[in-house]
Amino acid sequence: MTKLNFEKDDVLGIITFVDKPMNLIDSDFIKELEVILDKLENEEIRALLFKADENNFSAGANVSFFQNSNEDSTRKILEVFLSAINRIERLPYPTMAAVKGMCIGGGFELALACDYIWASENAQFAAAEVLIGIVPLGGGVQRLAQRCGAARAKEITLSGRFIKPEKLERWNVINRVLPEQELIEKAIKFMKIQSNGPTIAFDTIKRLLREYYDKGLEKSDKLLVDVVPKLFETEDIKIGIESFKKRGPGKAIFKGK
Repeated sequence: MTKLNFEKDDVLGIITFVDKPMNLIDSDFIKELEVILDKLENEEIRALLFKADENNFSAGANVSFFQNSNEDSTRKILEVFLSAINRIERLPYPTMAAVKGMCIGGGFELALACDYIWASENAQFAAAEVLIGIVPLGGGVQRLAQRCGAARAKEITLSGRFIKPEKLERWNVINRVLPEQELIEKAIKFMKIQSNGPTIAFDTIKRLLREYYDKGLEKSDKLLVDVVPKLFETEDIKIGIESFKKRGPGKAIFKGK
């Protein structure tokens, strides 16, 4: 049974979880995700949206996935899942998770891999792994700490309880909370605007942030000096300057070149 669907809306890629009602994560889910991520390398995509077909983004891992696991098999699961998480984070264009319903465990971690998390008012977030005696397997502890600090990351992951999206928005874990009936339409509209943005500049911003979190301010400043001058050779800067001169700020439609 297919668990993920990929489609394009011009240069916006959309990955939809279709294994309703819970969109549980197992080896088949991860394999399909890897296939789509491979496909993206050969597609003209300049933004990517993750969403669910119906009510629940993802209720996390299928618990039976771990019942017969041992140290070696678990290490392989970790490597494959973290590889997918890292690939999403390193995509050279903006990414978003549009979350309705449950977003638990590995589903939460997939959302955390994205640049933006938009959630409906009825969304339910939890890093619930401690409730079965394990920890977030997709780097959720450290990615939460990156977004909201160690104290909040501990509160989320040590308790395992559900946390309302409005609170996670205040804690800087998610970006925006919207009425359920508006979420997907507004998410697609926003990401289509992003897909027409200065893609190379977006990629540079993401690289600078990764360098900062991995190596600190001094190294990210050094990277800035190394990579930013190349932006002045792109078509996008010419488009941006010309549009600014003729129509003012915010009107340019970039080519991503």
